[in-house]
Amino acid sequence: MDHEFSTAALEPGLTGWDWFSLQLSDNSEIMIYLLRKKDGEVSPASSGTFVDAAGEARPLTKSDFKVDVLQTWKSPNSHAVYPAKWRLQIFPLSVDVMIVPNLADQEMQTLKSTGVTYWEGSISLKGTKRGLRLDGQGYAELTGYAKPFDAPM
Repeated sequence: MDHEFSTAALEPGLTGWDWFSLQLSDNSEIMIYLLRKKDGEVSPASSGTFVDAAGEARPLTKSDFKVDVLQTWKSPNSHAVYPAKWRLQIFPLSVDVMIVPNLADQEMQTLKSTGVTYWEGSISLKGTKRGLRLDGQGYAELTGYAKPFDAPM
């Protein structure tokens, strides 16, 4: 379970975020977020949390993990190009998983309320942790692809 404690404008130079909440078949959980900069780089403030099967939480810093985009999907509505397949590696935990959307078109267009267009939806994963096979499910939120995320909150 993840809870957003604050919604505020992004710091200058950031254009959006990629957020993942993952529940793994070994009863552990991972939450990762990437704050994307206008130049395409990922902010060092990006981080996450790993929760083991016993409920013990471990913070993850940006240097603990890597997320590579392997495929994209173009919205027929907004024409935004979103990531649509990822490889997540968490180095200190020996996690290496592929993440895919369960449905490509999970774009939200809130033009009459917040005015934000973003991708938010169900994802699945397969891979390994410490050499053992695992799978899982989760949720992702991708902002700033249709236009930089600068909505007032």
